[in-house]
Amino acid sequence: MKRLNASVIAAAILFSAMCLTAAATDVKTEAQTNIQTSGKAEHSQPVKTGGKPAEKSETKTATESSSKIDTKITEKADLSTTSKQNKKTESAVIEKQEVKEISFAVPAPERENSILQHKNALKYANEKLAASVKNMPEKYWYPVYHAAPPANWMSSPSGFSYFNKEYHLFYQHNPFAPQYGKMYWGHMSSSDMINWKNLPVALAPTDNYDKNGVLSGTSIVKDGLLYLLYSGSHNMNGNKSQMVNLAMSKDGLNFVKSANNPVVLKPPAIRGLKVSNEHFRDPFVWKHGDTFYSLIGTQNIPTKDGMVLIYKSSDLTNWKFNGITALGNKSEIGYMWESPALVRVDNMDVLAISPQGIKPNGKNFLNKHQSGWFVGNLDYNTGKFKQVGAFGVFDKGFDFYAPQFIKTEDGRVVMIGWLGMADSAIPEKAEGWSGMMSIPRELKIINKKVYTLPVEEMKKLRAQTICLKDKIIESEKSFLQINGDSYELDIVADMSEAKSLGIELRASDTQKTILSYDKEKGALVLNRDKSGKDLTGEREAPLKLSNNLLKLRIFVDKSSVEVFANDGEIVMSSRIYPDRKSTGIKFIANGKVKLQSLNFYKLKPVAEK
Repeated sequence: MKRLNASVIAAAILFSAMCLTAAATDVKTEAQTNIQTSGKAEHSQPVKTGGKPAEKSETKTATESSSKIDTKITEKADLSTTSKQNKKTESAVIEKQEVKEISFAVPAPERENSILQHKNALKYANEKLAASVKNMPEKYWYPVYHAAPPANWMSSPSGFSYFNKEYHLFYQHNPFAPQYGKMYWGHMSSSDMINWKNLPVALAPTDNYDKNGVLSGTSIVKDGLLYLLYSGSHNMNGNKSQMVNLAMSKDGLNFVKSANNPVVLKPPAIRGLKVSNEHFRDPFVWKHGDTFYSLIGTQNIPTKDGMVLIYKSSDLTNWKFNGITALGNKSEIGYMWESPALVRVDNMDVLAISPQGIKPNGKNFLNKHQSGWFVGNLDYNTGKFKQVGAFGVFDKGFDFYAPQFIKTEDGRVVMIGWLGMADSAIPEKAEGWSGMMSIPRELKIINKKVYTLPVEEMKKLRAQTICLKDKIIESEKSFLQINGDSYELDIVADMSEAKSLGIELRASDTQKTILSYDKEKGALVLNRDKSGKDLTGEREAPLKLSNNLLKLRIFVDKSSVEVFANDGEIVMSSRIYPDRKSTGIKFIANGKVKLQSLNFYKLKPVAEK
């Protein structure tokens, strides 16, 4: 990741004339703004708020094959069944309530001050970030080839997009300290999803509708502009609310917030449910036909079930509630579904969610939060997602959360996630930075399951190469020059005459991260009890072999390890914090393992140290 020098990062952000023109055309009169921000557009088909809830039509699911949790996505009755009389009555009620809920908007006379305030806040944030970069201590754990912040805090990715011949990636960012705080949007770009360069901070929490944090969201290109659809957090007197907002840019560098914010003020009223206003976030936007759609993650308060709602719009500004896309059952898939997304992969839809609060079940769901998927199809008329098969997780390791997705120009679906977790120990804070992204991963569907593989572009980083063939491991063995702290290891192992194979990564006399496969148990295990500072634990995933062959691609980068087994069927990721001296790689066999191929690649750095 190429880093701009401090003067560039600290430079005042000047909004382009075209961007300001777009903002000006976005401005409405105060009266018009009142109508827009009232939420009326969300309820073009008002729902019945009283009476008996509609009878539920439920689609059974199971969690992953190794788990016996019985999960369900519940389909609510179509909103169009509400009587005309109820619609007329509730429309009147909504109109009366709207007048009390317009304080989040920026009246037209104050628009110029709002733009200036945002620009000044960004200027200040970039100056402080540049100072942090300049004063950072030595950074041993900082990655060689992963995307990471220039300094201070990075977490959930946002706005992964392709604009003006570059990939753009935004992320949750505290530009002032290496810990979570009031969130801004950090920003980086790349020509190939591999070599990232840091750009100035893109969004700051300066308006009433986002004053307590600019939270996650996505982006889309429309009419030559890059639009950001993001969550805003507002907290007044202990009353917390979240809403959806819009910002735009002509150059992909300078962003101005919409005069119509918030574009979705509050959750819809849905018969039989109570949608959380406090947990109403992470819009995911895409275009289907001539219509824009957006998913929003939220919660049904009475049952504490995660839920995904779907909205539609013709212009990205006026959004209508279109239905319930998915709803959990008895909190079996968590109490809140963050970062929803919908992508089309191999002629099927993948609904991605990041559930909070799934209870551990055996070897499954041991992390505080998860990121997973349903495979099926979205009904654009009703907004309902019809799943096929079980709920699965993208990554069986310790650290992977809230992925963002993009469809590349050549048709691939690629995701990037945060290599972190809410309760993770983060020793790199002492080095003045915190958080990193996964390598980009391409999605495939095989037998109605999601597989993920490193993108082909990762091969561009390969430098020094050592290739070995048909090596026999019968006890313990290391290979000369196959060692280091940042590399790719590509292995095909014949397990026909072996019970197990273990690989010690970042190993020394006192430290090691152990990846092992137990053929009798049919399980891949990642253990970090001795991985260095502040870490312990083990993760296990079921894995069957075909023709007794175990295929592994392992990416190690200073303070991380990512494992892709059997062409992406199982993925396991973890942060690790070993010492500088822990660079060894050791193979340990129970029985006789034949390494049909062992390819070791030193990877070129993409960051200017």
